[in-house]
Amino acid sequence: MIMKKNLSRYVSTTSLAVLSSFSILAQYDDEAISLAPFSVSSDGTRKVLEITERDLAQRQASDLEDALSLDPSITVGGSTAVAQKIYVRSIGEAMLNVSVDGAAQSGALFHHLGRNLLEPELLKSVEIQAGIGNATDGPGALGGAVRFVTKDPEDLLRRGQEIGGLFKYGYYSNTEGYKASGNVFGRLNENWGGLFSYVKSEHDDLEDANGNASPGSNSDLDVLFGKVTGDLGHGQRVEMSFENITEKGLHLRRPEWSFVSGPNPLIYLESERSTGVLGYTFNSPEQDWLNLATRFSVTEGEIRQGAEDPYMGNIESRQFYLANTQNFDIHELTYGFDYREDEIMAGALGGALDGQEDADVRGFFVQDRIQATDSLVLTLGARFDEYNLFDLNSQSFSSDDFSPNIGLTYEFTPEFTLRAGSANAYRGPEINDAFKLWFWEGSAGSQNDANLVGESARNDEISFSYSRDGLSFELGVFRNTIDDIIVNTVESEANAMRAVPWGNFYTNLGELETEGFYSRVSYSGENYNVSLLYDNSDTMVNDHLATRYQYGSVAASIGNTWVLDAFWQATERLDLGWNIRLVEGIDDIAVSIPTDFQNEFIDKPGYSTHDFYLRWAPEFSDYLTFNLTVKNVFDKLYRNHGSMEDYSHIEFYESIIGAYEPGRDIRLSATLKF
Repeated sequence: MIMKKNLSRYVSTTSLAVLSSFSILAQYDDEAISLAPFSVSSDGTRKVLEITERDLAQRQASDLEDALSLDPSITVGGSTAVAQKIYVRSIGEAMLNVSVDGAAQSGALFHHLGRNLLEPELLKSVEIQAGIGNATDGPGALGGAVRFVTKDPEDLLRRGQEIGGLFKYGYYSNTEGYKASGNVFGRLNENWGGLFSYVKSEHDDLEDANGNASPGSNSDLDVLFGKVTGDLGHGQRVEMSFENITEKGLHLRRPEWSFVSGPNPLIYLESERSTGVLGYTFNSPEQDWLNLATRFSVTEGEIRQGAEDPYMGNIESRQFYLANTQNFDIHELTYGFDYREDEIMAGALGGALDGQEDADVRGFFVQDRIQATDSLVLTLGARFDEYNLFDLNSQSFSSDDFSPNIGLTYEFTPEFTLRAGSANAYRGPEINDAFKLWFWEGSAGSQNDANLVGESARNDEISFSYSRDGLSFELGVFRNTIDDIIVNTVESEANAMRAVPWGNFYTNLGELETEGFYSRVSYSGENYNVSLLYDNSDTMVNDHLATRYQYGSVAASIGNTWVLDAFWQATERLDLGWNIRLVEGIDDIAVSIPTDFQNEFIDKPGYSTHDFYLRWAPEFSDYLTFNLTVKNVFDKLYRNHGSMEDYSHIEFYESIIGAYEPGRDIRLSATLKF
């Protein structure tokens, strides 16, 4: 069990390519575009993509990659679930504000692992803010935010139903695995409701399209989840939830690499996350100015590594959020305060956890939405954050800064809308990777540059959208820069600091820049939808293309990506879809670590994948639903651009190569809901 304890430069544009396409119902209103398989809401600097529970269920999502890779701006790399890392517009999860029901998932337990342990079965929706949003998105959202929202009892109850159950069993052919879940939910009385869920899944090692198993990709997952909601009357609502996820298996020491070797043996690894959230809202029916939201949460994450290389890392985060929204005249004003404290510890499993760091951040924010005219909406906001860190070597760091934002939405006609915005975000030095705090043999633990300063980001974006008679179209350009990025480094032969995965010295390296454009087009009929989505972005660190191997959770270069999706509702009880994801290759990426290589390059080959899904609710039962999903229909052999690259042709780097993605996977599930 877990232990208790600045626009300075214009955004450049490039040409827009168009393909034909096929996905779910597309609609447009004043502030939202629904482009299957998700909806997009936009207001000034904020542009949020929402993936719904239906989208997740149709695809029988089993991990982060399944849950998030429905839009080309998002990539989840790492074929093994424990090694999966999130990239939004090529910016990694270390630069994002990731939360579960508002509880921030901060820090890293081991740099070769992903930072987020999640079960899609419990999710009601996933909200993705690509690029910096507004002041209410929380501290440190340098590249955007990802918000996971879990189910409520009310989401599962049928109209008029007081108590119910939902049981589901699914089979996965590639791993010869299964997932089983049970949910009991109901109204305790007219004001209170509850939900309890248990999910169990087991999978053998996955196989690539050549039929070769990826060692250490097996998984054994247990999930417990409970939520209670209550209406206290007079506009008051309370929500309490608890989630515990445990994943264990025989994994590679460095799971993001692809094969067993001397420095990368198979060892037992167990990961666990527990999150508890207590939320309270008060929308006063008597006082128009009082629309209060407050939340307290605790998240604890831990990894335990086997006897062959005993290691344990633990992170605990405690958070408090308080905000009020009031409407007056043409303004919708939100203001408030948030606070988070993090404690991280590491050491030998069964021994003293003598590597420890503590940090906190407190922020004040205000965000205004101004309905200036019937056609023009302005957004203005700012947050002020103060960061404190007490590190492994007893150094103290304190820093603070403002993060302003401004945006507009202008409706030229009911069909044609312009949106533009500029937003800033600041993040001070925070806790380091737990593994690097450990005083393992030959290591003195991590060290922070005494002159370390915080990271500052700016996102500038402009987009146009058009919608009429079932046709929706959007085109946008963006540029995101993050100055003074903090990464682990070593000194190169040219006496320059270089980012490397094994470095233990944390310093400000320079600038991370991502710029590009995106387009979205969708056409819908009465029972079908066709859509195409395209993203183009270039990600550079100090004028070099970023790679996952060098920058890990900070950034990775992703090829230009197309997503084609078709959806057809044949009858009320039968719908089906086809999804194509095409990623263009990137060639001749110069290798710049750890020393000054001459004429050494790596490539990231392009690929396309096809997924098919079908949902059938038989006429003989109102309680049963069957789903068929075929992932990677044509059994394509490929390596995800968000995964570890292939360095195997370089001397001394022969073992550094990311695993291929799974080959064809046929998924069958049956759901009983009563």
